[in-house]
Amino acid sequence: MDTSSPHPGDDMASRLFSPPIQRAMRTLDRSLFRKTVPISGAIVHTPSKMEAIRKACENNILTRAKYKGTILVKLEKSTGGKLEYVHVKKEMKAEMKAVMEQDPEKVYEVKKLIPLHPRIIPKDLSTVPFALRAFIDSKDVDLIPYNLKMEYDDWDYYEIITSILPEDLLEEVPSGYTLTGDIAHLNLREAYLPYKQIIAQVILDKNPIIKTVINKTEEVGVTSEFRTFDMEILAGEPKTEVEVSESGCRFKFDFAKVYWNSRLETEHNRIIKTFKEGEAVADVMAGVGPFAIPAGKKKVYVWANDLNPESYKAMVSNIERNKVGNFVMAHNEDGRDFIRRSVKDLYKLSQSKWGKILVPPKIKYSRSNQTPFDQRPPPAVYRVPPTFNHFVMNLPATAVEFLDAFIGVYTGMEGLFEPYTKTKLPIIHLHIFDAREYEDAHLSICQRITKHINYKMTTEDIEFRDIRLVSPRKRMYCATFRLPPEVAFAGEEGRQGLEEDQYSETPGLEANAWVS
Repeated sequence: MDTSSPHPGDDMASRLFSPPIQRAMRTLDRSLFRKTVPISGAIVHTPSKMEAIRKACENNILTRAKYKGTILVKLEKSTGGKLEYVHVKKEMKAEMKAVMEQDPEKVYEVKKLIPLHPRIIPKDLSTVPFALRAFIDSKDVDLIPYNLKMEYDDWDYYEIITSILPEDLLEEVPSGYTLTGDIAHLNLREAYLPYKQIIAQVILDKNPIIKTVINKTEEVGVTSEFRTFDMEILAGEPKTEVEVSESGCRFKFDFAKVYWNSRLETEHNRIIKTFKEGEAVADVMAGVGPFAIPAGKKKVYVWANDLNPESYKAMVSNIERNKVGNFVMAHNEDGRDFIRRSVKDLYKLSQSKWGKILVPPKIKYSRSNQTPFDQRPPPAVYRVPPTFNHFVMNLPATAVEFLDAFIGVYTGMEGLFEPYTKTKLPIIHLHIFDAREYEDAHLSICQRITKHINYKMTTEDIEFRDIRLVSPRKRMYCATFRLPPEVAFAGEEGRQGLEEDQYSETPGLEANAWVS
């Protein structure tokens, strides 16, 4: 969206083209945003020379978004003649024809006018670029004064909102929002709340793809264990159901009832790329399936779990929508219970007659390809692995507290892993909040992991990745590490001391720094 003046650094142009100031406005009144700006215009009489004429105008063409450097004008003919349209879009033809039909006694012709910067003065050729003067002399162009009528639709969001907000609120004008489907999600600071309806309405007006604008009224997870938050609809359609495209998949859900963050798409894709075809993944806090469903398309066998019944319901629907039901299985239970149960159930399934998936070959059917059924390639067979290769734990506020579920989770199943087989213990991808940055956060996170698995970890054992800044005092990280055998195969002694503060966390780190 163009928020610049016609010529950057030109104060005169900036003042001329800025919208009327409406500091007292509390309810949006679009009719108050009207003004007439005196400019110059180049009437083009020879359409075949349009490109050369525009080039001759050099940097003097008005480039505001709506006009694109050309305006359709009507000129009354003094001697009559037939109506002429010069390469005009259909909708512009209709608009101009309607204007002319209001006064049928006069005969008009339609020309294109190139709107020029106000510094070009028609009667003062010294203000006109030399190259343009040649077209004036050859009668291909006439320069005329022109009154440019501007209204609400001619200004962008930033221009409108800065003409409404008080001057003391102009330094940090709300301009960012998260787009989820056709819903714009704002997180307005308190100072801007008196103007929330106007801000939302202008955003809606200036962004055709947006149908609804909402504002978050509380932090994520404050009153809900499901990472949802209270919200208010400020403008647009009173609905929160959306459809989103991500990672080549379509997701449909009720944004007010489940957790979704479009800003995490890069992180979703990064982790999905670590999964290999035929592997098994346990997505412990799966939401509506942003990890699980794209992984299923890669023929990765995924058990996806979420405690929120609404997330589970949406995930089941999205699995069907994206046709990954052969590879993705949805679950609805506590994450800790899911971790401990899933490793046993996956092994049992892998050993049963149901432990394989048949995928028919893709055949392009055409008149020239009429392969008999008995001559087609056999379906590919995918065996369900007996163990998980990855665990994804994307619940940054509390996922670390579920790590104790891994203590002894594979006790009695040692023969499935190295050195008895070539299979390694699973990799855990843990998303986590921390108030500190970089090295300090790494140490803090390492200590917290150590505490919850009751086994001493070092920063060398863990791969850390800074995902994003959530708020001024909170960052989101991903800690990736392989489940230690001392934890996976621990007996009762592995849980001894678990409830004690055996490994103290870094002093001075506020407990509430991890609350979403």
